[in-house]
Amino acid sequence: METEKIYAMPFAKIYPLLVNKAVKKGRSTDEVNRVISWLTGYSAEAIAGAAASAITYGDFFRQAPAMHPNRALIQGTVCGVRVETIEEPLLRDIRALDKLIDELAKGRPMEKILRTAPDAQTAPPDTGRTYAFQAVIETAARGGAYVRFPHDLRRECGRGRARADITFDGAPYRGSIVNMGVKNADGSICYIIGIRKDIRAKIGKQAGDTIAVTAKLLDAPNVG
Repeated sequence: METEKIYAMPFAKIYPLLVNKAVKKGRSTDEVNRVISWLTGYSAEAIAGAAASAITYGDFFRQAPAMHPNRALIQGTVCGVRVETIEEPLLRDIRALDKLIDELAKGRPMEKILRTAPDAQTAPPDTGRTYAFQAVIETAARGGAYVRFPHDLRRECGRGRARADITFDGAPYRGSIVNMGVKNADGSICYIIGIRKDIRAKIGKQAGDTIAVTAKLLDAPNVG
């Protein structure tokens, strides 16, 4: 599958192409890094580290610290396809970066590329809080699997259960963060997110594997 080939490409091979495309048009490497940082949450140092590592392009996005919520504003054609119509979330994020670098190379002002200008503020309000973290898949006593949410949910949003839009290594899922009797090593309450068998199969991960997780709370009244 063509998308799998894209995901498997080394970030070390893609990154110089992104930089060269912008630099040839008078932009700078720092500007490229700023665009990537805005979209993914990586620092410039982390981007440089990834470019010197063996991480794949797919994993670079799957492990992104915090994908920007305003990336939904990125629209237009790249590689012959309209970014906003791509159904696969991971591929859509990759093509969104392509689109941003295109805009950079074409001389668009940075504040508009980063969707911070007044005329770009058309995204739906982000009423929830998004968390990004690495987690180990664990097995439940009665079967199934879960990952631990590394925060006190009640402290974060004033309740012990919350619906959330979640991704596991980029695979989307709408579910809940709950307390199911699991405890942390210190005896404190641990909140968990179930990860279904079909999702584990889709991302090729099982119990004991580490995955990248994002969770955006949907019904947290005390989130500001």
